[in-house]
Amino acid sequence: MKKNLFIAVGIALIILLGYNVLIGVAAKKTQRRHLLTAIKNLPPATDCLFLGNSLMEAGCDATVFQANWPQTSVSPSAVNLALGATTPVEHYLILKQAFSRPVHIQYVIYGFFDDQLNAAPDGKWEDLIGNRAFSYYFPRDAAGFYTPDSRLGEWRMEITQRIPMVAERSSLWDRVELFRRRLDEIGMPPQKVNRFGRVGDFNALEAKDVPSFTQRCEAIAHGQKGFSAPIQAMIDLAHEHGAKFFFVEMPMSPRHRETFYSLPIWSEMRSHLQALANEHDAAYITASDWVQDGADFEDTVHLNEQGARYFSARLAEALSQMSPGKTNHLVAEAGKF
Repeated sequence: MKKNLFIAVGIALIILLGYNVLIGVAAKKTQRRHLLTAIKNLPPATDCLFLGNSLMEAGCDATVFQANWPQTSVSPSAVNLALGATTPVEHYLILKQAFSRPVHIQYVIYGFFDDQLNAAPDGKWEDLIGNRAFSYYFPRDAAGFYTPDSRLGEWRMEITQRIPMVAERSSLWDRVELFRRRLDEIGMPPQKVNRFGRVGDFNALEAKDVPSFTQRCEAIAHGQKGFSAPIQAMIDLAHEHGAKFFFVEMPMSPRHRETFYSLPIWSEMRSHLQALANEHDAAYITASDWVQDGADFEDTVHLNEQGARYFSARLAEALSQMSPGKTNHLVAEAGKF
């Protein structure tokens, strides 16, 4: 009886070990692992970093940005480290790792939309999947935002990090989900997709409706709510390393601007964010209306390649107009660019 039990336990352990190995191998091919490798191999000349989620990942073409920097000054060497489907906590972790490399970063350019700069970190079990599993690579730092002052929360993150089938649990599931979707579409009209996935999926990135958007903005603007902890930490980290920090209100589609950004509450929200940026010696660039044509967007929030080229060129022009000691001036004048 005991022998059979030992055999069963042994088989179960072998299966679990094999599954962990399989997950570990699959995770090496993920976007977040590729980004981690890119950070470790940042060119020494890098002095300009772009950060954010998929809006910045899709919207900023570092090559175009460099090419359109005015010839009157030396063009910064730019790298886009934005990672889709992530939050400010992951962005802070990315920035911290970048600053640990032998580079002298002068500009940190952070793209955002809506109330992303003020939303409290949310690191529940069901949320830390996909690219958000990047948090498990640096469990102590991540736990400092998700479960501050909780040693138990830190231990949970550290233990999860050591178990690939838990930390990287979405690596295989993503492929299963893609296969399931293909089966669901058999005999049905094909759904529109872009480089990030189903176009319809990105509608969830927007506020559900005007009342919910208004309520969220009012809570921040009227409550004089400050930046979230990871956003503040990024600003502080940039300043510690002598870098200038820029907030960029990312280009939004005509529908998003007409539905949400035309509301009076967004004007209040923007004024509040600009005041916060100024208070923390950061620049704020209003670029949400830079790209007017809906044809330059892949979906409701992401620029396509053509839109990204236009935005990147204009961003280079805007940033190049800043000279040392004029950061606050740029905050006040950013709307002119």
